[in-house]
Amino acid sequence: MLVACAGPIFAQSLTIHISPHRYLSKDKATIVNLDYQVPYNNLKFVKHKNGYYAELDINIEVLKNDSLIFQKNIRDNIGISNQFDAKSDKAYLNRVSFSLDPGSYIFRVNALDINSKRSSTYSFPIETLSPETILSDIELCSVVRPDSSAFLEKFHRGKTLYQSQPSLIFEKRDNPYVYLSFEVYTNESMRQDVGILILTVQKDSILIVDDMIDFIAHSDNERITLTIPLTDIEAGKYNGNITLQIGELSEERNFEFFVTEPKIQYYYVFVNPDDDYKLLRYFMGESAPGNWKTYSYDAKKQYVNRCWVKLANANQVSPESFIQTIRDRVDYANKHFSHFSDGWTTDIGRIYIRHGEPDDVEKGTTLDDTRFVRKDFQIWKYRSRFNAVYLFLDIQMNGNYKLIYVNGDERESSNPNYMYYLGDDFDTSLLRN
Repeated sequence: MLVACAGPIFAQSLTIHISPHRYLSKDKATIVNLDYQVPYNNLKFVKHKNGYYAELDINIEVLKNDSLIFQKNIRDNIGISNQFDAKSDKAYLNRVSFSLDPGSYIFRVNALDINSKRSSTYSFPIETLSPETILSDIELCSVVRPDSSAFLEKFHRGKTLYQSQPSLIFEKRDNPYVYLSFEVYTNESMRQDVGILILTVQKDSILIVDDMIDFIAHSDNERITLTIPLTDIEAGKYNGNITLQIGELSEERNFEFFVTEPKIQYYYVFVNPDDDYKLLRYFMGESAPGNWKTYSYDAKKQYVNRCWVKLANANQVSPESFIQTIRDRVDYANKHFSHFSDGWTTDIGRIYIRHGEPDDVEKGTTLDDTRFVRKDFQIWKYRSRFNAVYLFLDIQMNGNYKLIYVNGDERESSNPNYMYYLGDDFDTSLLRN
């Protein structure tokens, strides 16, 4: 029997979900697919070049009769392009397969997050399937769909993607169904009989699903997929059973899964609400609360959430779309405008985040008729949605452009002595829009 085959592991803060499934190969050997899943928000991502990366070290030991007979080490390099995914509910999924000789085994999995040094260890027994078995283990999937791409290639069978869900947790908003995927093994003599598949699902000893399905085998090995709709069932833990009867043969497999309601949606750009507060001031000015420091962490999150929703509504877009736009602009600002400070905190980053890419950019260098050495400048012009002109000057010649002149934006102000920096011979016609 396959015992304690799935679930979360918590050790030194690292969470990993592991789920093994046993199948028979064509020569009747037991194949074990060991699926593991690690939430992004439990890994430490480090910025490198144009992305963010986490490293996961997985060491798998297979023991038989207390002796180590096989060991496999896997180094997963997990890359994301958007830093905000690191705090999301997304997860990394991988699969390792083993072919086992008949017998009883102990699998021991050691997982280590290289960057944070958090780790976890999990052990479970596996008994190989009998060559005469007619039923594989039940694999719970969040997605089953036609897919001939290379996405999650290890989870394809033919041109169909069976995306395993090792956590056994299905959120109703993201997963309208729980897919039960398994294999049935028959021979020619057995295919003369009509079999019966019985599916039952219970919650708190109350029968939720009780289906009986006629089954006719057409080949030695067939993959079956059953679905459990989640729309009308409550959140909680569910226990299920699949029984297959063919002639005088009968086998069953038990499974469990968890259904969760959608989480309360909070809209934010940064993990720290204090940073969101600073960012919101780009849009709200002095209307932001002056007693911000007295707010609790939860109060700050709620305030930030309300502000982003209000701004999204004012722009007549969904909060999800608006937040994603701001996040993309923050990423761009950090990538292109960072010098001694994060790009999103600079003058040029602030204007980019508020308005996006300008319609026109004029770049140049001041002339000799100035009290300073020549300095680079950029003039940004917006025309499509509103008319505004911004002049940025690299005053310290370190790439940190300062806003010294603005026209058409009441939230920004010009330096009254901006010509002092530009020189009397500066062509002011460049500031016309």
